[in-house]
Amino acid sequence: MDVLDWILVGIRWVHALAAVAWVGGSIFYVLVLRPSQKRSGTAGSPQGDATAQEFRGLVNTAIGVLLLTGVILSVSRLTASAATGPYMAVLAVKIALALYMFYTVRFFRRRSYPDTPTIEGGRWARWRANLSGTTAVLVIGVVVFGLADVLDALFEAKLAGS
Repeated sequence: MDVLDWILVGIRWVHALAAVAWVGGSIFYVLVLRPSQKRSGTAGSPQGDATAQEFRGLVNTAIGVLLLTGVILSVSRLTASAATGPYMAVLAVKIALALYMFYTVRFFRRRSYPDTPTIEGGRWARWRANLSGTTAVLVIGVVVFGLADVLDALFEAKLAGS
């Protein structure tokens, strides 16, 4: 392995760490923190708001890291001979879902991650609220995380077959 390979390993590690921090933090938030705040009556309290604000900082940092490292890793893999049509299709889906998550977090969930967003309007407003809610972003994050493994498998299968 040359120096560039080691740099790419480091970039891949930082990319994975940012994804784990965001998705893992979201799992903790949805499955542990939010229910405990509901039971204890601290949802919407200054402490709950401070916790959400700190998590928001983590998510914003993760988004920046994921965007930067994702571009570098995509260019690296797409310039390799092992990038096949199916690889590019899965990568396109992964990028689209990740960008949707980034957009949702950035523009639909400005201040915190509320339990039940205020839904005004008809069916379209409810549909949009459900697709931009905390749990939806978590599910999409888990799917994106899984697509990373699919990409690795496709890339390695092509390398093994060449």
